[in-house]
Amino acid sequence: MSSPISTIIAPAASPPWLPREVAEGRKFAWWAQMSFFGMAFIWFLLAIVSIVLYVDNGGRGALVVGVFGFFAMLICFTAAVFERKTVIDAIDQGRFHDAKNDSIVWIIFGLVGFVIPALFLILTYAKLGDALAAQAPVGYQPYSPGTVQVQQPAPYAPPPAPIQPPPVPQAPPPAAAAHHATPMVRCKNCNVQYPVFMHSCPNCGAPKE
Repeated sequence: MSSPISTIIAPAASPPWLPREVAEGRKFAWWAQMSFFGMAFIWFLLAIVSIVLYVDNGGRGALVVGVFGFFAMLICFTAAVFERKTVIDAIDQGRFHDAKNDSIVWIIFGLVGFVIPALFLILTYAKLGDALAAQAPVGYQPYSPGTVQVQQPAPYAPPPAPIQPPPVPQAPPPAAAAHHATPMVRCKNCNVQYPVFMHSCPNCGAPKE
């Protein structure tokens, strides 16, 4: 079971699989964390002494030093906690590039701790940079700004319409057979019409006249 202190303070031992330059950079990062804690304690003592002197003598300068000491203590303690999460833990997880970039932030905060943590972090940054350069492929050259041209995509053109085959001419419908009307004659006896070729009325039998 891990104690609360072990979750804040990074272990001093480096993972055995780390490259030599990275292991040295991690060692400097660990000393930077210890320096942050040490500077936080020193600022705390300076703040307490300054507040006591202010209460005893009433000097305004002692009050300013005491208030600044408390702020500097908080900055150093916070930097120590987060420097482990962003630099030391990143190295232990193999994220060397992230650890190198984040160390720049804590170099600036290290100036509050009498420059001592900043010096260790500068060494960490240099060691990680050497390790990353050694791991780069042979002949690798990063692109210079302005040398890469992005090709603009071609404007959209709709696909051509499918070619329609010419219509097949349809044969005209066969002409209707001519209707030949049969001549009719009307019977004078019963007034019924019947074909002229008949000799008598089919209704009453009267002879055709």
